[in-house]
Amino acid sequence: MDELRKEIDALREQLEKSDITGNTVERQTIGHLNRLIAADEKAFEIGFADLKQFWLSSVDWCSELSKQIEKLIIIQADLLEAENQLGEEEN
Repeated sequence: MDELRKEIDALREQLEKSDITGNTVERQTIGHLNRLIAADEKAFEIGFADLKQFWLSSVDWCSELSKQIEKLIIIQADLLEAENQLGEEEN
């Protein structure tokens, strides 16, 4: 989970350094990322689902931002899979 949170923070910092004006997709993404950074575990899952839906419905498919968000989604899916495998091994 630490890797995912570092990646979220890195993307947020990158976007904040960009010259973003108005209510752009990038500005909205920063809002999603800020909520994830501040979230506890349960709120994080909900926030991540919101980010994924936002990505699917609002971010241009082949854009650099889309690729960066997709990277976060892949990391999160890998972490969930690892947690599930660990849980199965313990049972």
